[in-house]
Amino acid sequence: MSDTPLKALIIGAGFAGIAAAIKLREAGIDDFIIAEKTGGLSGTWYDNIYPGAACDVPSVLYSFSFAPNPNWSRRFSPSDEIREYVEHVVEKYDLAKHIRPHTEIVSATFDEDAALWHAQTKDGETITARFLIASVAILGTPKLPDIEGMDDFEGAQFHSARWDKSVDLTGKRIAIIGSAASTIQIAPAVAKTCAEVSIFQRTPNWIIPRADRAYTKFEKTMFARLPLTQKLTRLAIYLYLDVMFYRVFKGQGLINAYLTRHANHIRAKKIKDPKLRAKLTPDYPIGCKRVLLSDDYYDTINRDNVELVTDGIDRITRAGVKLTNGREIAADVIAYATGFQATAFLPHLDLTGAGGAKLNAWRKNPKAHKGLVIPDMPNAFFLLGPNTGLGHASMILMIEAQTPYMVEMIKNVPDGKYFTVKPDALKAYNDRIQARLKTSIWSTSCQSWYKTEDGDIPTLWPYPVYSYKKIMRHLDMAEYNLRG
Repeated sequence: MSDTPLKALIIGAGFAGIAAAIKLREAGIDDFIIAEKTGGLSGTWYDNIYPGAACDVPSVLYSFSFAPNPNWSRRFSPSDEIREYVEHVVEKYDLAKHIRPHTEIVSATFDEDAALWHAQTKDGETITARFLIASVAILGTPKLPDIEGMDDFEGAQFHSARWDKSVDLTGKRIAIIGSAASTIQIAPAVAKTCAEVSIFQRTPNWIIPRADRAYTKFEKTMFARLPLTQKLTRLAIYLYLDVMFYRVFKGQGLINAYLTRHANHIRAKKIKDPKLRAKLTPDYPIGCKRVLLSDDYYDTINRDNVELVTDGIDRITRAGVKLTNGREIAADVIAYATGFQATAFLPHLDLTGAGGAKLNAWRKNPKAHKGLVIPDMPNAFFLLGPNTGLGHASMILMIEAQTPYMVEMIKNVPDGKYFTVKPDALKAYNDRIQARLKTSIWSTSCQSWYKTEDGDIPTLWPYPVYSYKKIMRHLDMAEYNLRG
């Protein structure tokens, strides 16, 4: 343990953690480290290396406004380019000296007398800091299905976010369990080389075209030499998503009705077999679950070596997947594209805050003030915390709204003091959000990863992004107690 505590300990070197570091340095704060449990940068994009992995937000918007990249290869760039972008940002802002790779924080305890956090690494080291900054990767903890016999399978098997690139899929039979956002990227990529692709679908999804394409050399040159053109492109995409596409999630309305007709038309145009089309047709309103973007998933479903399986799974066998109707589908590889523990914030981090408050108890009813500050967790920030997720735009926008607010708070807390959010401020903020969520399409009857088992929605921001940016523009310290 160092005798001199750090100003801040940042957990995670994803987009949020990197943005926090940049804003700290801009404020003249240099005594901090970024503890990263893996050996690389970019968080989600370091983990997700499956075939076809790409972002479903246009790249000019899925990047920092202060660090534009004129060299994106496509409108929706693949994961390796996103990783390279984050690496470039780290180099540009001289952050490498702050990053501690292979350093997993497993617990932290707040010392109220000293107003300090004492964090423990998996290797037993203690790191002491005045402020704790956690990057809450909502889609960072894989969720494996509970299927009998998984340990019996004799082939390779892995979650999509833990893809084993050493496994050669050429000529193999692959079973993809799950049919949502990851699968619609994986299936088109692996169907080109695999002998057989079996996609196990429990619930059909609403799919609309991605409209992806490569950027031309002229466009990239224009973005580089005339940066204003890329800024205007970014602004246009932002306005479309935040003003138009956002309205899909309000339920009834012209935009929702139009997108429903458009998605139905695309499906009917691509899938000629009426029985197959019926299997792919959702029975819930568009927007209730995540709306998926793909230009080639329906084409992949039509391939001779691809089968959409909608019968229930009974168990995994040594040689494949046995269905509830008795049929067994042989497989050499099983990929579990079964999502993440999205509502279990920081499930592997054990925090003890003021008065012995435990993060594990908080997880049962996760509420945060402005999606950033958790009750009874003094001098701690949880970037992309509860109710900051978006169904329509770029999470980078939320990060860029949170980090300046966070730095301003740090500057307003004197040495030896600590802040906690006032209960009435926390309640007023969350009551407003939950009231709005009850009127959204997400609160309808369909099940999604947005919800808890009780039907609560702790994940999503129910307004346009600009409204969040507005409330995060000014810090009101009257919403917080200062103690110490």
